[in-house]
Amino acid sequence: MAMPEKVEFIGNYKGWKCYKGFESLDGKEKLDIARLLLSIRESFNEKILQYLGEGFDLKFIQGIVDTIIKDEKTISGALYKAKSPTTTKKLSEIANIKEAKDIAKGILTEMVLEKLGIERLTPDVLDKYLGQKPIEDKGSTVVSGKEMVHFLGNYSGWKCVKRMEVEELTEDFDIAMLLLSMRESFNNKIYDYMSDKFDMESLDGLVEDIIPKKGRFKEEDIAATLSKLNSPDFLSGLQRISPDPNATEILKRIAAEKTLISLKLPLLNAKMIEKYIEKKALIG
Repeated sequence: MAMPEKVEFIGNYKGWKCYKGFESLDGKEKLDIARLLLSIRESFNEKILQYLGEGFDLKFIQGIVDTIIKDEKTISGALYKAKSPTTTKKLSEIANIKEAKDIAKGILTEMVLEKLGIERLTPDVLDKYLGQKPIEDKGSTVVSGKEMVHFLGNYSGWKCVKRMEVEELTEDFDIAMLLLSMRESFNNKIYDYMSDKFDMESLDGLVEDIIPKKGRFKEEDIAATLSKLNSPDFLSGLQRISPDPNATEILKRIAAEKTLISLKLPLLNAKMIEKYIEKKALIG
């Protein structure tokens, strides 16, 4: 049977009920799909940390985050400290194998970014710019039956299905890994589908120009790169892409997201969770 043309997300796990999708894709443009994907991503971001927290001491990690933010007076210093050997050593108190340390450092880095309040692309910012109402979460009225987490993306040649039905042996880590895998699939599609409205190719060129051409980044590299995001030259580049100040704000937020990824920060990803689950099974 042919896959229906649809983009939807269903979350039904441990009392969490979420449904976001369009009843029909008729008349929907790529920008509409970008809005939906962004809204879905925002819905489960906090769930990822919650489900990973079942296996890690989030209060302990939060304590390290608070210390970093208190001791470091710059964003670059805080981000560099988050990926430093000193921080890795501290995390050894709650993570005794490499795979666990990788996850703990990923959690810590994402907490640091949230604490620093680095501007990123959010549904409310994009909706406000487009004059659209937020996409409604219909989970409380639509979602029922068997517990599962499900995503279907079938739009304009893009086909993506990620689904896990909750069984007796399903753990929070399995759900976190699936959500991270979805997030990784979403990010590039969000940017791609915004390209009809925003010149993403030119934006990528601006970001590429400020990233140091080296394999490993020192604190000064991170500092120099982040400072360039707010430099007159970079802002002028954004204005050349779009003279509309509201559009420039959107582009700036996307640029920040792309820059943080390019700086090779130890962010959470599905592969590190998979490796941890495999290692945990081996050591029993």
